[in-house]
Amino acid sequence: MNSIANSTPAWVQALDKYVASKPIEELAKELGLKPDEIIMLVSNENPYGMSTKVKERIANAALNLNRYPDADSCYLQKELSKFYGLPQDWFVVTSGSSELLGLTAQTVLSEGKNAIIPQYSFSLYPMVSKLCGAETREVPATGDYNADLQGILERIDENTRLIFLTNPNNPTGTYLSEAEIIDFLEKVPPYVVVLFDEAYVEFLEKEFQPNSLEIVKRFPNVVIARTFSKAYGLAGCRVGYGIAQPELLELINRVRHPFNVNDLSQLAAIAALNDREFLEMTLQENRKGIEQLKLAFDEMGLPYMGLHSNFITVKVGDGTKVVNELLKKGIIVRKMVSYDLPEWVRVTVGTKEQNERFIEELKKVLG
Repeated sequence: MNSIANSTPAWVQALDKYVASKPIEELAKELGLKPDEIIMLVSNENPYGMSTKVKERIANAALNLNRYPDADSCYLQKELSKFYGLPQDWFVVTSGSSELLGLTAQTVLSEGKNAIIPQYSFSLYPMVSKLCGAETREVPATGDYNADLQGILERIDENTRLIFLTNPNNPTGTYLSEAEIIDFLEKVPPYVVVLFDEAYVEFLEKEFQPNSLEIVKRFPNVVIARTFSKAYGLAGCRVGYGIAQPELLELINRVRHPFNVNDLSQLAAIAALNDREFLEMTLQENRKGIEQLKLAFDEMGLPYMGLHSNFITVKVGDGTKVVNELLKKGIIVRKMVSYDLPEWVRVTVGTKEQNERFIEELKKVLG
């Protein structure tokens, strides 16, 4: 008799489970530390928490959780429409931008089709593609760890339906210029959807940010994915959104489950979107943290890649050993073995004090 596991599709059996960090309280117990002694520099979260306006907005909202949330997040869509100056039907709200990755894949991929993914990309890209029964094609990165756009173009065929690009990229911190993006899109067949994952775009310096809205207006096969999890400090709320032309979003909405974003998360996102002061404070402090870590790595003679997001990936030798040694001290950073970068670790930019403690302990670990 076949087991349930053996009777599931082959592509499901071949998948690896996405592994996230344990809760701080559980880690503290395992390490024999207090929760406030743990420094989480692993998931690129906002170390400054969330906006005071968010806290005020949701303080009383929990009294109405007996009702279903707005199925289409229409009030958040309206706020996004005002914020970006685009019609409301150019937006879809999702449970984190990660849900949008899956929805887009489900919309355009199937058995016999393929998705193209640059090397050193978010691990969910191949996962959501394979869940549709599609083939995934990884294109080696350039010498500076960036996406090879010409190499991607050369891998497109009549069965290609989706291309994932992260800008700026996680975990390398590299970015694509507007000129590169437009030149690339002009050569992509119109039947291929290109999803630009801009989870970290707020952190990218203004002079390097592409005009994504004009790109979406010009190319009907483009989807922009953004999130409130990083710069806006709402990782626990799971709110993301997509920007695309209505014809494509209408198809994605057919796949999206109703009530996919809860009421509290919708209200939190609206408040966060309208608190420009908190966002600007986050971006300014993040830039200071980038410089703080960069200076320390330069002094230690450690190579690093990308200074254009809220993390730095740094070469430390035995990455797994360094991660494990820092963990004993209550400092959690990301090892890069799964990205075929075993000598590197990725560290989220924390507060000034968190960065100082990380630097101090890293020096000890490296001797």
